[in-house]
Amino acid sequence: MAKLDEQIKTLAGYFAADCEGEERLSLGMEAEHFVTKSDGRAADFPEVRAVLQELQQQGDAPVIVDSTYMGFSGAEVSAVVGPACQIKIGLAPRRDVQDLMDAYNRFYLQLGLTLAAHGLRAWTVGYHPTSRAEALPLVPCTRDEAMDRYFKNTGACGAQMMRATAMTRLSVDYFNEQDAVRKMRAAGLLTPFFVLLSDNAPVYQAGRNSSYGVCTRVRQDVDRDRFGVTPHLMDADFGFARYAETVLTKPQIVAWRTNRAKAVGSKTAPELYASHISRREAAQILSMFFYDVRLKSRIELCAADCMPPKYIAAYAQLVRSVFGSPAALQNVLRHYAGITGPDIEDAKRAVCKDGFNALVYGRPVVGELAWLLMQARSRTPSQEERALLDPFMALLNARKTIREVENYNE
Repeated sequence: MAKLDEQIKTLAGYFAADCEGEERLSLGMEAEHFVTKSDGRAADFPEVRAVLQELQQQGDAPVIVDSTYMGFSGAEVSAVVGPACQIKIGLAPRRDVQDLMDAYNRFYLQLGLTLAAHGLRAWTVGYHPTSRAEALPLVPCTRDEAMDRYFKNTGACGAQMMRATAMTRLSVDYFNEQDAVRKMRAAGLLTPFFVLLSDNAPVYQAGRNSSYGVCTRVRQDVDRDRFGVTPHLMDADFGFARYAETVLTKPQIVAWRTNRAKAVGSKTAPELYASHISRREAAQILSMFFYDVRLKSRIELCAADCMPPKYIAAYAQLVRSVFGSPAALQNVLRHYAGITGPDIEDAKRAVCKDGFNALVYGRPVVGELAWLLMQARSRTPSQEERALLDPFMALLNARKTIREVENYNE
């Protein structure tokens, strides 16, 4: 217990050290994209790696994993290969959503042109558009291979999650522990609405999909230790230490040992690391948990599917407007006062079952979405920024998801 207590103290200290001093919200983003050949067959690792090598600019740092080139990291944009050759585009945090989207769109255009020159294309969907998950090989990576083996014993959908899902992750900064707790709770409460607004899986397991929330359903059946609602999120004592204790006492699967990732199965952090864990070890620990809302050096929202750019912009502006306004955050927490972690899970199941006809927290989801978008619009100062929310307003008015209104057959 003494070692665990010291590890909790150290990790909580890292969270505290990552607090931003200036209380002006910035937004970071990571968007995952599937890559296929022009005939629909999945691209292979050498092909995707060659594209990223071509896109890497002078000054970008190569990302090397297990002695293998996996992509690059730059001051503004990073791009790395995912577990089954998804391309993960990462954007450095920005305070303005349009600036964030301009950077994303510039790189996505370059990516599309480079892929086309190689006879490849990228997709903006949440589930693989042409292949069943089991037909997609993993890239050669100790971490991914270890996770793949481990998930075979923890749920039915580990292979689908790793190989055939693509997400849009947003991250926000926090200014102190109280602010982090407030934002994480609000993000947890809003997760069912993010799931529905981003629902974008027109194909599931190589067949046409007409179900809601496929990617959310997949993530719910992978590993209860590291997916779903953040443990203890709505408990009175939730904070840096409680989150640290959660991730330190769960199986680690992969650990950072002797300057490389090593498969460790169900061993916990106290079994693997010294009392004082290093920053690099802490980063490894935190990266192994994929809750709907997770805490790292920033708060990450991990429940949205990959989407076309105009919907990513709507999602980013929604999050920027709500989480950048203390009044809007307080309104969310007050509006859903008394909601528990199990209530959030029930709400996610409801939108996955009934879509825009669902009851969320005992209320029609359509009315709650209208209320949420009103909160965002009222905290969005300019007409140009409010216009970014219009694609979500159109989905709400039509009572349709992205997969139902977009044409992915071109």
